[in-house]
Amino acid sequence: MPGGVLNKARLQATNFTGELVRIQLKVLKSINFEALFNASPNPYVLLNPSLVIMGMNDAYLRATMRKREELVGRGMFEAFPSDPDSDGHRQLRASFDRVIQEKVTDHLPLIAYAIPLPDGQGFEERYWSATHTPLFNEAGELISILQHTVDVTELHQLRTFAKTSALLSGPSALIETDMFRRAQAVQEVNQTLSRERQHLQDLFEQAPGFIAALSGPDHVFTMANAAYRKVVGRSDLVGKTVQDALPEVVEQGFIDLLDRVYQTGEPFVGRGVRILLKQDSEEAEEHFLDFVYQPIFGRDGKVSGIFVQGHDVTDHRRAQNALRESEERFRAIANSIDQLIWATRPDGFHDYYNQRWYEYTGVPEGSTDGAGWNGMFHPDDQEAAWKTWRQSLATGEPYHIEYRLRHRSGQYRWVLGRAQPVYDEHGQITRWYGTCTDIHDLKQAQDELRASRERALQSEQETSRLAAMLAERVSELDAANEEIQRFAYIVSHDLRAPLVNIMGFTSELENAQKEIERFYRKIVEAQPSLVAPDARAAVETDLSEAIGFIRSSTAKMDKLINAILKLSREGRRVLAPEPISMSNLLEAQHRSLAHQLHERGAKLIIEAVPDLVSDRLAVEQVFGNLIDNAVKYLKPGRPGRILVRGRDLGLSVRYEVEDNGRGIDERDYERIFDLFRRSGTQDQQGEGIGLAHVRALVRRLGGTISVSSRLGEGSTFTVTLPKTISMSSEAA
Repeated sequence: MPGGVLNKARLQATNFTGELVRIQLKVLKSINFEALFNASPNPYVLLNPSLVIMGMNDAYLRATMRKREELVGRGMFEAFPSDPDSDGHRQLRASFDRVIQEKVTDHLPLIAYAIPLPDGQGFEERYWSATHTPLFNEAGELISILQHTVDVTELHQLRTFAKTSALLSGPSALIETDMFRRAQAVQEVNQTLSRERQHLQDLFEQAPGFIAALSGPDHVFTMANAAYRKVVGRSDLVGKTVQDALPEVVEQGFIDLLDRVYQTGEPFVGRGVRILLKQDSEEAEEHFLDFVYQPIFGRDGKVSGIFVQGHDVTDHRRAQNALRESEERFRAIANSIDQLIWATRPDGFHDYYNQRWYEYTGVPEGSTDGAGWNGMFHPDDQEAAWKTWRQSLATGEPYHIEYRLRHRSGQYRWVLGRAQPVYDEHGQITRWYGTCTDIHDLKQAQDELRASRERALQSEQETSRLAAMLAERVSELDAANEEIQRFAYIVSHDLRAPLVNIMGFTSELENAQKEIERFYRKIVEAQPSLVAPDARAAVETDLSEAIGFIRSSTAKMDKLINAILKLSREGRRVLAPEPISMSNLLEAQHRSLAHQLHERGAKLIIEAVPDLVSDRLAVEQVFGNLIDNAVKYLKPGRPGRILVRGRDLGLSVRYEVEDNGRGIDERDYERIFDLFRRSGTQDQQGEGIGLAHVRALVRRLGGTISVSSRLGEGSTFTVTLPKTISMSSEAA
């Protein structure tokens, strides 16, 4: 009896490989596979790539003691359940995984796997030898897995019995024992290799960078880890060529790069390479990659494939583009201002000057970096400037000094130098930002006033006039300087750094939101009872609303920065004086506002106004903004009335824009002309820039602007301009 069992097992093992080869050949030759499948004496079962049983032959049903209707359409591990932690379950699962992932045949020389007995009588321990063969369609895609099994339970039991008895003897016994020993050795080696391969696959799959391996001159994917699949947005890569799997990269030159590496055997290293990938959508998305194409050499020394490894640096390329754009905006703003702007490192090393500095001094760019700036001062002022600057660096006190700076004309002109330190969150100075304001005309006025007093040649009226002019000029210079200091601080700290951080972290939140929503959907589908109402509201409503609010707020901040840039560009524009008919200019603005006036039930009355010689665009912007504000802030429920009138004062002209609108609180008379400052109820669109722009324009035209108002009754804006603008003065 034992000898017969052994012979039967040997015959089955011998027929196994030959039968499999014959089946595959006949499949390729389009012979009737179904007939051959059912006629085979060996057990076969056909599964799809999801391990759902598609069919089996009669021999398989006899071996498993099951009926066809019990198995077809069920998953392999559902039809034949087992403990997931058992060796047999893990071996079978690992074998199927290798076939699916690597698309190669896998052998299991010996596996213990119990099968259920008929009529629910329990399970019977069985031992099997199995082979899993992948089957492909004409396109090379995996469509099914053919499992060929041989029941070697009796053979295994006999082997076990032989170890504990002297039943087997002679050459036949030695042969059988050796065969089992070899089978066991093969099984142990396969298990070790399987564990090592699984370990390597786990490392490969979890690698932080993207990794893939390509085979042959057509660059066929043999493996691709999770990071690679995430970058390209596709999972069905293995077995396909790069051209078929990622057709959008062909015209971008990446196939040519792969061909060159394969043909020359020389690696290719790319840094921040731009690539367009479609991923899950039809629209291609821009990515930036650091990667290496490393040739893989066979034993014959020839290139057999290419190893791909790299990182997606898109987000980093973007904290870089955003930072560069922010710096460019700061430079654009600084270069558009009439002030001389400079900045230093914490140790006082000068490393930045705006374009206005070089225009004013006429020196080559970079020539005043470091300590070179002190050489620009009058020799009599250099020691004092150095002393004051060293004191500020040592104590952190604001820098404030008057000195004579060499103008491009060769003349030394008096300037007011100021600087403020900028601190980090730890209280450490990170930068110094400073300004230089040309006060030469002011100093001359002071000298003139002093001389006039000494000589007592001027009348008291003239002295009062000069004193008033001096006080007004000092006030304007102080206000302008304070405004630019606040502006520099806003740009360098309050606007740039937080906005960049918020945008960056918002992108991180959006990515996290996608993961949370994906995980949330899985929980809802699997166990909806686990989702509390608060958690549901947080995921479905609150999180999206919060991120949307952040996005809208950062967009508003970006809009403000762009408005400031526009304001700065206007301030840099060269004025072009020309004769202006103010009545025609105001009538044109009346026509442009006709629709708004009609909707608000308001009238715009233009009385006689004097003409002047000035910059037309600037004058249009001044009065256009004032009249537009008057219309915008009319008092609801009362017919609106806006009156524009003017008066010739000799060397200057005065215009008034009067309305019967809401009025302005007396405390806000000055603040409404500051950047981002508004008055009263904020129910109208605006960023608080318009009146600041108007005041800057009026000052450039050599005039002044003021306001008087009574709450609830109306406001009057008064603009005084020189009748003929003078272009001889130079602000610095």
